[in-house]
Amino acid sequence: MSSYLVLDAYNVIGALDRYRDADTFDAARELLIIDALKAAGWTGRTIVVVFDAHRAPDPRKEESRAGGAVRIVYSAPGESADDEIERLLTKLEGSATVYTADFALQRTALARGSARATPREFANLLDELPAITRNPSKPFKARISERLSEETLRKLEEIRRKAQ
Repeated sequence: MSSYLVLDAYNVIGALDRYRDADTFDAARELLIIDALKAAGWTGRTIVVVFDAHRAPDPRKEESRAGGAVRIVYSAPGESADDEIERLLTKLEGSATVYTADFALQRTALARGSARATPREFANLLDELPAITRNPSKPFKARISERLSEETLRKLEEIRRKAQ
């Protein structure tokens, strides 16, 4: 059974500085999609990014990236992303976590048996990704020796030498 992360896209974009600081709205959307790709690759979960396109004249659109690891959905005219997410939650086979700050949508997710999380929790997930997938401007300590005190390292070295 699959496991999904569902992002209420514009809600996440509006809640997090990393997207609000983008030069354009298109750049913020693309950054969110790139982050979703990184998170999908690391977590092994399918990520569904739902954009609210209810004012757009185009019909509902769905595209897949990274072999289906990330699905991008644009709601139909006259429908909100919330409507799309609610419908999606009834169709998904497996567990889902909905990332949104919208309290009504959080309650709907819980009522449908899904978990809910805030946009800040999505940012925390991104911060936990390995350095290779993260923003290079944020330091990431990959070696345990960088996390241990000098005294602990010295004691471990003594233990290692005695074992030889």
